[in-house]
Amino acid sequence: MSQINDQIFIQDHQWLIFQEQENPRKDQRDVALAYQDAFLRYILDYNDRHPEGCPHAILHFYPIFTPTVYLGAKDKLLKNFPAAVDYLNQAGHTVSLRPHGGLAVVEDEGIINLGIATDSRHIDLSIDAAYQLFIDIVQRTLTDYDLKVEAYEIIDSYCPGKYDIVVAGKKIGGIAQRRYKEAVTTAAYIGLNGDQIQRGEMIKQFYQIGEFDDRYPRINPHSMTTLSDLTGQEITVAHYQDQVIQTFQQLSQVRLGDYQDPVLEAFYQPLYEKAYQKSQKIQVNEVNA
Repeated sequence: MSQINDQIFIQDHQWLIFQEQENPRKDQRDVALAYQDAFLRYILDYNDRHPEGCPHAILHFYPIFTPTVYLGAKDKLLKNFPAAVDYLNQAGHTVSLRPHGGLAVVEDEGIINLGIATDSRHIDLSIDAAYQLFIDIVQRTLTDYDLKVEAYEIIDSYCPGKYDIVVAGKKIGGIAQRRYKEAVTTAAYIGLNGDQIQRGEMIKQFYQIGEFDDRYPRINPHSMTTLSDLTGQEITVAHYQDQVIQTFQQLSQVRLGDYQDPVLEAFYQPLYEKAYQKSQKIQVNEVNA
């Protein structure tokens, strides 16, 4: 499949913006990830109900302001997993299981998460095309900083992958995908500010306590950085989020999505219960360890 032009992609959709800051449930564990799953179902239904004009897509911002570590399914296979989770809890971090992506990532007030949910009936994105498109969109949002965004694996970062978001040889974020029927969400976390070396040290210690093996990365905390460190200026979640929205507004129709939509609520509730129960098992394992 030939590369998809990110400008045309944005122009060819009407965008619903969902910001977790506006979500009354934002402080509850697992809420943002449950909405990520719900949007896969919701965008298909929404386009069926609103067939006029360009197809709709969703741009979802979900910064996590309670220090959290999102774990992948493979992390649960660590030999001493309960003790590793206990370490994260003792370090002041909530622990959740994420439905997409492979391994542990840190979430705090210096990290932004954003996801794009699209309807494959209107644009059929292969796995690699969706990743590359996201990289191109991130590059577009950073034009003011004269930074070149690349995509390749930083093997000694936490949660390394083929489409790590790399600037100046260091990882600033990672991308994952989730698919459901004819919809796909591509989502990324990006380090904007804060002590990235300390984040790396914490996840390195998590794996050491968990008695990791060759299935897990040997983390070098210095392999990752933040946009603030790269630019020499403080870049906040609010500032970068506004920058992304302005990028989309310049090219297409943008309006706020409705968290109170009963259709979205119907998709969300069972997915939240499922996500909550999965994460709760980690807490139970920790208590019983």
